[in-house]
Amino acid sequence: MKQIGYFIFSILVCGFTYLQAVDYATDIQPIFTANCISCHGGANGLHLDSYANVMAGNSNNGPVITAGSADNSILVQKISGTADFGGQMPAGNSSYFDNHQDELQLIKDWINEGALENPLGITKSNTIPDNIILKPIYPNPFNPSATISWEQPGAENIHISIFNLKGELSDEFSFTKSQPGSHTFDWHPEGLPTGVYLIRLTGETFTITQRAVYLK
Repeated sequence: MKQIGYFIFSILVCGFTYLQAVDYATDIQPIFTANCISCHGGANGLHLDSYANVMAGNSNNGPVITAGSADNSILVQKISGTADFGGQMPAGNSSYFDNHQDELQLIKDWINEGALENPLGITKSNTIPDNIILKPIYPNPFNPSATISWEQPGAENIHISIFNLKGELSDEFSFTKSQPGSHTFDWHPEGLPTGVYLIRLTGETFTITQRAVYLK
């Protein structure tokens, strides 16, 4: 276990969750429904009519969605016109996403956040002091390091555990009697592969867990 004073993590507080912000059903599927499923609703090999079909999509050039990396996702390459094969999507209106950059960015954000079906929402817990202030990780996705700032009202022993999506412990840190006030932690992954990581911060009066996307 590492005893350090600087660490980086993305947060979700036992009560206050700052996690995935993009919801597939309400934010992403309507874009596909309005612009894509006339060609990709079941007739052709790529189906964009449901989350399960989008995530199962494949092509001769690889998976359609690469969770955690929009730039490496073939779907993004096709709708943004950066793919080195075939034409730009959607067929018949290939400039749609050129003219609707907000929707293109929303799709990219969804993929970079892990391409999950449902984001975690904000909940509250009485075990969280009212005056704890947590700021979201920056940047996220990150490379080579990321930073999170937060404030705590009292001195607490803090433990941070980092897991990959298989639930395997990748790293851990311990802070003895972290003092009240503002704290900034920087995490530089060492020897870890790119991907989505779950960072869990545990104190005596709160627990924090959230996703961070590490890219190279």
